[in-house]
Amino acid sequence: MRYGQNPNEQGGTIRMKMIRRPSHGTIAAYLALFVALGGTAYALDRGSITSREIARGAVKRSEIKAGEVGKAEIRKEAVAPSEIRPNAVRQSEIRADAVATDELAVDAVTGENVDNGSLALADIAREVATTTFDPPAMNPGDCVSENSLVVPNKQADDRVLVLPGSAEDGWNDQLTLDAYSATGTAANQISVTLCRPFGAGSVDPGDQPLTVLLLG
Repeated sequence: MRYGQNPNEQGGTIRMKMIRRPSHGTIAAYLALFVALGGTAYALDRGSITSREIARGAVKRSEIKAGEVGKAEIRKEAVAPSEIRPNAVRQSEIRADAVATDELAVDAVTGENVDNGSLALADIAREVATTTFDPPAMNPGDCVSENSLVVPNKQADDRVLVLPGSAEDGWNDQLTLDAYSATGTAANQISVTLCRPFGAGSVDPGDQPLTVLLLG
């Protein structure tokens, strides 16, 4: 049998149709129809995109609603001082003891920023130490000086503020702390002068308590 001959009819022929491949335009049209019928929107579960999947700088401030970012979503030290506008952080937003002295700029806190009675001696000194001075018997009008009072932990370059002790600690109310200096005969010593401006007769005051603020 020859190609094209009808196997049932002698001498007959069969017409064969050639299947043409669809054009690119036809394929594109069908694809567009499929997408239109199937939809293109995909819902993302909450939390399905993490910070690792967002490029640095991809999210701008204008794209974040007020109050959307909480403290728990900001890593430690992620926000630098230069990124906080003046007066943006209020006192109510700072927890107690959250700001240390080394985080305050020089002269950032003035007297008007401090409540009356809110500071203790330890808040304004590197360390608060105590010492005693035992002057000899004193008459009214006498003054006595000592330049070798040892102050624990005092360093050579420390500035000091010296205050008389309380009556409960043994301070004699007839005496006054007339003068003091951070300079003693040794690096860990100070000089003081006590006076007895009034009273009667000779008095041996005994050990007089002194509070010394080491200001660094």
